[in-house]
Amino acid sequence: MRVWLRIPLAAVATLVLVAVGASVTRQLAGGAISVALAVPLLVWLGLETGVMEGAIGAAVVGILLDGAAGGPWGLVTFLSVVVFLGVRVAASPFDARSTLGFTILSALATFAMGFGAVLLLRYVAPEGAAPGWGLLGRVLVEALLTGLAAPPIRWVLDRLLVTAQREPAGVLR
Repeated sequence: MRVWLRIPLAAVATLVLVAVGASVTRQLAGGAISVALAVPLLVWLGLETGVMEGAIGAAVVGILLDGAAGGPWGLVTFLSVVVFLGVRVAASPFDARSTLGFTILSALATFAMGFGAVLLLRYVAPEGAAPGWGLLGRVLVEALLTGLAAPPIRWVLDRLLVTAQREPAGVLR
């Protein structure tokens, strides 16, 4: 039962990462360049949790990111669950648990979320209000910066969230 403690801990980690990401984004060129620090948490969930627990955790993270993003409700939640499932599929062909693999997956997941948001918003928004394809350059820079920030985030997540799954010593099941 202790395994399910990772979901509330992931929610708290999301809130902290969103706050730190907003502060870092403000410091980097006044907000012209952004960093999505919560996306490595989705990658971590894809690598370290089971399907049900991870999907619920990704949805919780997405709901919190939706509230922070201020865009159409449900967009980031949908993209978070899709990224979680994509990580589950993409992690199998190579060693995604290594530092380089985690960095690459975090950068790809960030780019996929940004590209998916632009694509879906272009599909549903009126012609004049749709985001332009020029935003993909900014999404690429965000993906690269998030990939660079992913290893320390993973280190912290491993120290905090993995402890929620360990069984207490000396307890027979």
